Amino acid sequence: MTDWLSRMVALREADAPAMYALMQDMFAHLPNPRWYYGSTQQELAEQAKAGNAVGIWDGARLVAMNILVPARMAHHGGYAAQIGMDDPDSLNYEDVMVSNDYQRRGIQSAFLARARTLGYKTIYATVDPENVPSLSSFEKAGYVRVAQKDIYDGRPRVFMRLDVK
Repeated sequence: MTDWLSRMVALREADAPAMYALMQDMFAHLPNPRWYYGSTQQELAEQAKAGNAVGIWDGARLVAMNILVPARMAHHGGYAAQIGMDDPDSLNYEDVMVSNDYQRRGIQSAFLARARTLGYKTIYATVDPENVPSLSSFEKAGYVRVAQKDIYDGRPRVFMRLDVK
């Protein structure tokens, strides 16, 4: 079994084209493209530059990435604030992207495990309510559903919270 945690590396601003290509690959394989709200290449570059992105490479190809943003750095004030909770020191689990041919190998579970180690008491995520595989993955990792609200361009999202012990 692959130790995905040991293969994670910080992504750099220069990795934005690879990040964007991975996102486009993921979009091409989604059962419903509304499950995921994409970012521009510039937004991905900014997250990498801020130190919020890690990835897994297979040679020169980025096959998985994760973006975690402290709520105080989030452009939208953090997921907790969006649902009326006062939790400014929380972490936003904003993005996870895994290439179609690397799915079901435990990569998302490794990213979820890594998020627990970053010193935050609470972590929030949002998931499309129809994205059962992702909802199940978060619930398996201990996240609970705390709210549902339309955000972004009016898409319904389930807000999930993990209290880190």
